[in-house]
Amino acid sequence: MTAPDIYRLPITQASAWTRSEVEATDDWVHVLTEAEIDDLHRALLGVRGWAGKLLDISRSDFPLPVLGPLLTKLESDVRTGRGFTLLRGIPVERYDDDDVFLMKWGIGTHFGRAVSQNVYGDMLGHVFNHAIGDLTATRTRGYQTNASLAFHVDRADMTSLLCLRQGRSGGVSRIVSSMSVHNAILAQNPEFLPLLYEGLPYIVVEAAGAIKTWNGPVFDVTDGVLSCSFRRNTIQKAIDSPYTTLTPEQAAALACMDKAINDPSLVFNMELQPGDIQFVSNYTVLHGRTAFHDDDDKRKKRHLVRLWLKFFTPRPASDYYQDQYKGVEKCLQQNLTAFRTQ
Repeated sequence: MTAPDIYRLPITQASAWTRSEVEATDDWVHVLTEAEIDDLHRALLGVRGWAGKLLDISRSDFPLPVLGPLLTKLESDVRTGRGFTLLRGIPVERYDDDDVFLMKWGIGTHFGRAVSQNVYGDMLGHVFNHAIGDLTATRTRGYQTNASLAFHVDRADMTSLLCLRQGRSGGVSRIVSSMSVHNAILAQNPEFLPLLYEGLPYIVVEAAGAIKTWNGPVFDVTDGVLSCSFRRNTIQKAIDSPYTTLTPEQAAALACMDKAINDPSLVFNMELQPGDIQFVSNYTVLHGRTAFHDDDDKRKKRHLVRLWLKFFTPRPASDYYQDQYKGVEKCLQQNLTAFRTQ
């Protein structure tokens, strides 16, 4: 087997940021102006009450002549710049949930092409405590629980999360630059990079289909571009299963990765407010969250609305990464959320 190419130079682009660098500026946050909110409202009126599939709503169906140029810039910031951004100030309290879902979808059409998030074919995902299983169960997805989620990527180029309701406490979003993580390992423990490029074990975590395991490279270099794909909870499920074996060398490499991604000098926490939309690149940013507790009033349960998006302009990446980031194939029909998903 050919040894993988390993990136041996420090990443110096904007995608390699630290916590202090992010805290020193607020240029990663855009607060909507009244003119931009009015623009969103006009676009919503064009699709309000949409009875067809969300996939049939395109960017041309949700025109944003005022806000659109800014969204183009934010998309570029995520895809080729810092790797994340935050859009703040959608007045979700003015609208019913379905209007918010339609606005979320419409904004997403200006960032990329939506892909399925699970075997039910959900194009619009709903992140809340579904109370259907615990996080350690092989087929339970983390977004269905209220547990803390270790750092990971989603199976798309970009993840976009809108905060509809916060819940009572917790659920703080955590992000870390995987480019800075690579820099840290290169500087402190470069001997582990070959093992991380070769890969760590994974296991399928979907609600249907045969259980399968595979080795997935944590880092990849394609056409001189470094990318990262790492899903800590899924790796742990593979390790805990009877289907894979973690070698001592892999265990040491995983411990090194764990140390780097949880370095307080790299991790940035943000508390999403109702009306916030967070966008992150799954090539250069890992994301997670703290555990959360819901309000006793079910109408105030924590609820985030998620899109998985493919970039309009592809990023250089290996065949493996491209396969991992194409979403999840639909094979079941059920809608478990009772909210609009397709």
